[in-house]
Amino acid sequence: MEVPQSEELINELVERVAGEVGVIVYSLRPQREFTDEEISQELGIEINEVRKALFSLYELGIAEYRRKRDEETGWMEYYWKINYNKEREVLLRELLKTKRKLQEKLEMEDSAVYYICINGCLKVKYETAMEMNFSCIRCGAPLDYLDSSKAKQKLIEEMGKIDEIIKNLRHERNN
Repeated sequence: MEVPQSEELINELVERVAGEVGVIVYSLRPQREFTDEEISQELGIEINEVRKALFSLYELGIAEYRRKRDEETGWMEYYWKINYNKEREVLLRELLKTKRKLQEKLEMEDSAVYYICINGCLKVKYETAMEMNFSCIRCGAPLDYLDSSKAKQKLIEEMGKIDEIIKNLRHERNN
């Protein structure tokens, strides 16, 4: 199993959270503070798209800003900074959050027997399937027993991959 490198992972995370514009801004690797207007002009991208991406990076914990009132216009200006030194910390936090969600999903799969509409309309617990007389309330098709062993195995594999990535990130940090 090939484990993705931290740079590849951070780019995937930035794209998922802040979109293509976020990746572009992040990849500029500015070393000083900048305004959203400067980036907008430099890249030829609408300022609202730049702001949206920057605020997404802020929510992720990678970007920070300070506000200052422009003396001439009275408008608030945002001065941004990307904290590249927080990459690993943010990656580890997000990976642990994902692993926790997968663990919860695995526990949910383990805790009940499920039935699924043969047309894929819905998935319900056994008790609910009984109440519905083993018929889908959306389309009327029968509900079949859902063997979740493959899904559970996939969840376990995904958690293993995350553990491996976390181990490599911690190893990179210590070197």
